[in-house]
Amino acid sequence: MDPQLIGMAAALGSAASWALGSVLFRRLGDELPPVALTFAKGSASVVLLGAALLLIGFNSLSAEAWWLLILSGLLGIAVGDTLFFLALNHLGAHAVVILFTLGQVLTVILAVLWLGEQPHPLDWAGIGLILGGVSVVMWLRMRGEGGRTGMAGVVYGLLSVAAMAVSIILAKEALTSAGSVQATFVRMLAGTAGIFLFGHLTGQLRGRLQPLRQPGFFGFFLLSVVVVTFGGFWLSLAAIAYLDVAIANTLNATEPLFVLPLAALVLKEKITLPVVMASLATVIGIALIVAPR
Repeated sequence: MDPQLIGMAAALGSAASWALGSVLFRRLGDELPPVALTFAKGSASVVLLGAALLLIGFNSLSAEAWWLLILSGLLGIAVGDTLFFLALNHLGAHAVVILFTLGQVLTVILAVLWLGEQPHPLDWAGIGLILGGVSVVMWLRMRGEGGRTGMAGVVYGLLSVAAMAVSIILAKEALTSAGSVQATFVRMLAGTAGIFLFGHLTGQLRGRLQPLRQPGFFGFFLLSVVVVTFGGFWLSLAAIAYLDVAIANTLNATEPLFVLPLAALVLKEKITLPVVMASLATVIGIALIVAPR
């Protein structure tokens, strides 16, 4: 199979998983504070990914790859995830996704400046259409919700965007010697260790994990972790292993469009014509990216 098609499928699968994960973790955030939620999610992810690695094997890594993945995990998971959950609690899922659209733009800029990637002009056109379509969709959804802003939530969201964008660039450089599952495991282990140390030193973990003792809540939590770990994190790294970071992360930016059917089916929200038109623009943008050169 064409490696580029594999990368595109992984990126779109990651976007769909993050859309579902955002809805699931918004509900979990009502019971678990951000630091506790980041630690609990990371711990469960480390166990799941470790079990997967026992089956597929662990390759030796260079010292440089280890440090890149550890730093990527500390930035993207310990810092980025915690700030993401803080923003989610302050703003709600739709507003956070709008901020994370800016993250796609930042990642493209970093990929060009840092990695020297040079997307094709049609790729740039597709990137513009996708980001424009996603922005319009989320702006309309925000207006329909009477969206909240809140400066604290905006600051948390922007800091999370920056941390995750740099984290992805660091992971891309390490993927030359590490498989996507292995890289995700190392990043998750580093990030979870970092947030544990922070939570222990600040007392933000003490007594905060009690809700996980409830069987129903723990089952819902475990489902959410599986969706985000294997659907979100792993597929996003698999995507950048086959694609330029700029293209992979732009396809990941279609996440809000996957929220639309969830909103229609689960929340019974009405999908308007402007939303459909913006979605069509995004589909055209994806078509430009996948078009043969």
